[in-house]
Amino acid sequence: MSKSLLRAATALAVVSLALASAAARQDAAAPAKPEAAAKAAGPSMKDLTETMAKFGFMEGRWTQQQPNGAVIEEHWMAPRGNSMVGTFRRTLGNGVTPFYELTQIMAEKDMVILRQIHVHGNFEPDPKRTDLMRLRLQSVDDKSATFVPVDPPLKANAQDMASIRYERTDADTLTLTVTPNAPKDPAKPAEKPLVFTMKRMP
Repeated sequence: MSKSLLRAATALAVVSLALASAAARQDAAAPAKPEAAAKAAGPSMKDLTETMAKFGFMEGRWTQQQPNGAVIEEHWMAPRGNSMVGTFRRTLGNGVTPFYELTQIMAEKDMVILRQIHVHGNFEPDPKRTDLMRLRLQSVDDKSATFVPVDPPLKANAQDMASIRYERTDADTLTLTVTPNAPKDPAKPAEKPLVFTMKRMP
């Protein structure tokens, strides 16, 4: 073999070795399994939809007649995709509606969050509640769900609320319990939870 051919063959071998080494490094850097890449990307929409299905027990139109003549109504759409939406209205005995609430429950990447808007009867925002209330899911099963304020408390805008809990006590009863925080002053008596026992509307 001539010297020129020998030099060409040697150069070709060096290039081939370099390309093989680069390919090996690329293979090592690539994810070993598609499952690992999917896990790193977060839950799929299928996962989020399955999470939201747990809140199906809340679906429906619910109402309570209060002793003072007021009526409360809470309507929840069925879970769909990664969210569900509910509305709340309180009507006084004289027919006046003092406020409304619009509530969203959404399954996100790392939590299930409840967001709520509170407005006066004329749909003007309450100056004390202009920001969204934000709660996170603490626990859920096939007939109940408990939400607590997100951290930090200032971001939650939950005022003195410690938790809210929805529970289906039977096929036609949905109970909403709003539990206040313990008083900062130990000398003051603790406030009792507000309990709304609502019946399914036809």
